[in-house]
Amino acid sequence: MDRRTALKLLSGGAASLALPPIEGCRSRASIALAPWSGPPPDLTDPRLRALSYATLAPNAHNTQPWLISLGKDSVDLFVDGARLLPETDPPYRQTHVSQGTFLELLVIALAEAGMAAEVDYFPNGEYGNDVLEPLPVARVRLVSTPATKDPLFSSITARRSNKSIYDDRALAKPEIQTLSGVRLDAPASLAVIEDSKTRTNLTAICADAMGAEVRTPRRNAETARWFRFSEREVEEHRDGFGLAQTGRGRVARWFAEEFLLDRAKAADPNGSFAKGAIDLTRDQAASAAAFGVLSTEGNSRRVQIIAGRAYARVALTVTSLGLAMHPMSQALEEYPDMAPIKARFEREVGLAAGHTVHMFFRLGHAEPTEHTPRRDVRDLVRGGLD
Repeated sequence: MDRRTALKLLSGGAASLALPPIEGCRSRASIALAPWSGPPPDLTDPRLRALSYATLAPNAHNTQPWLISLGKDSVDLFVDGARLLPETDPPYRQTHVSQGTFLELLVIALAEAGMAAEVDYFPNGEYGNDVLEPLPVARVRLVSTPATKDPLFSSITARRSNKSIYDDRALAKPEIQTLSGVRLDAPASLAVIEDSKTRTNLTAICADAMGAEVRTPRRNAETARWFRFSEREVEEHRDGFGLAQTGRGRVARWFAEEFLLDRAKAADPNGSFAKGAIDLTRDQAASAAAFGVLSTEGNSRRVQIIAGRAYARVALTVTSLGLAMHPMSQALEEYPDMAPIKARFEREVGLAAGHTVHMFFRLGHAEPTEHTPRRDVRDLVRGGLD
């Protein structure tokens, strides 16, 4: 068995290695996964407890690009400039979408604790799409009005990006109706794509887009920077992603980590890391029961954050329905190599002029996979804590 074939198998690309899912199979308690069990008992500040739920928000490559400044009755959110993706997200659009997902979970968690909140976008001024300024992207103000609890709160700790191969069950009509009815703030909208011809075309686009992403050593190296090649790396960094999210067991992961995965060679666009990523992407997309397209009219920084808030609500709704989802947004990346594939994707989904797709993801049915790691919320706070 060559390295490419073995990596594909161990990444969940074939049913012939039908090892059990890894849920609950770690050799010891994981510090990196502890945040998914809720705030630690020693965290008594109600704002920090709510923020600990916000850190579970979906975000690009699980970079967790958030910084927080606490005021007496407010929380300011900043982009963490040390956690960017300049090769695959050069305009930092996905980074700002990730700010929106954080905000939505924060507002939901505050309401659960009885604290109503209002969100002011860019309270010190909005900057353009060609820059990243050290200004708050949002200020969350605690207000005295009664808080209304959101039923999606219960899905926060259960949500995950499931990168395994999905089974062949179609989505039920009530599931599609529920997703299509998710409350989204303007100008965000969601389309669910089910027809087989379009899904086949989108599968090919997904594979081609991954090929474009891994074609250069710089982009490949950036992805490898956030890929965690072992449990030791997961516990050390508490961010990024790895084989655990593909649903493979500890035996398969150990074999891959010991004999196949090589960080030093991961940047090679002709190596097994890059080629395995293309093969796996094709198999993942082909197993989708449907695809979701979240778009907006316009594409300002403010709109990008609103899109993130919308995506968070969609992801929590998917979780509440017991469905699996996985973002596959390589075709949305904005650099010259991707431009023709991006245009092809936009034609395939029928994107209207003046609109931007912010998230593209697959939907289906699958057994749960392990959560991605998370840092302690206190590590995100600027200036320390009183």
